[in-house]
Amino acid sequence: MLITLIGCGKMGSAMLQGWLNDPGLDADFAIIEPHQDALDWTTSHTNVRLFADCAAAASATRRPSQMVVLAVKPQIMDEAIVSLAGVADSDTAFLSIAAGIPTSWFTARLPKRGDGSDALVLRSMPNTPAAIGRGVTALYSADAPEPIAALAAQLLAAVGAVVTIDDEGLMDAVTAVSGSGPAYVFLLAETMTDAGIAAGLPAALAKKLTEATVSGAGELIAASNDPPSQLRVNVTSKGGTTAAALAVLMDDDGLASLMKRAIVAARDRSIELGN
Repeated sequence: MLITLIGCGKMGSAMLQGWLNDPGLDADFAIIEPHQDALDWTTSHTNVRLFADCAAAASATRRPSQMVVLAVKPQIMDEAIVSLAGVADSDTAFLSIAAGIPTSWFTARLPKRGDGSDALVLRSMPNTPAAIGRGVTALYSADAPEPIAALAAQLLAAVGAVVTIDDEGLMDAVTAVSGSGPAYVFLLAETMTDAGIAAGLPAALAKKLTEATVSGAGELIAASNDPPSQLRVNVTSKGGTTAAALAVLMDDDGLASLMKRAIVAARDRSIELGN
């Protein structure tokens, strides 16, 4: 089985590392990436070959891919798919991890399958904790045959949890919540650190306390059977310091209002990217 990865930046590299660590994935990998300075680590893997473009890959492999994973930015996806001849044929499936681009965009541009039907395109939205195998990815497999959907899920599971959705219309909101979500948590850590410094802590101590608190709270959410709302109640004593802080954060114009606006803004931008 040959899997071709178009684009091997941070997310593509994380996925490739996960694939190579999966003993249940028996495949060769053709990596299309013009900027290969950070990919020297792949040379120790005999089932990985690097190419600057699809033409070079097609000439060297001389066989089509079972699946092409499209891991380039949405803004250059047009450029990426025009040169797929040789690495894909009428039986190749495509897995996109690009934000905002619907499957219909791809089927309007990719060649038809051998039976005259649209190209088989699956859509996903991973997030950056994939870099340490702790990502979460939503997968929309449309009408893909079960073996193809299972292969896509296996490829994505190499970098974390996978959730499947039946309605592609949910993908823009998925992008806003989990795709962009790590940045919201990073901003929380950043602003907590700055607030700690403003409250009198040395910068290094504020940073250490904040980062350990954020990561520890995340681990507690994952380990607990209680929802975050109950965990919040558990740590809040009436009239205590946490209650004083939450009174600010939970005010009408506080965190809940800001987060709703942020999620809607990210969702709307995802929709714009797809138009």
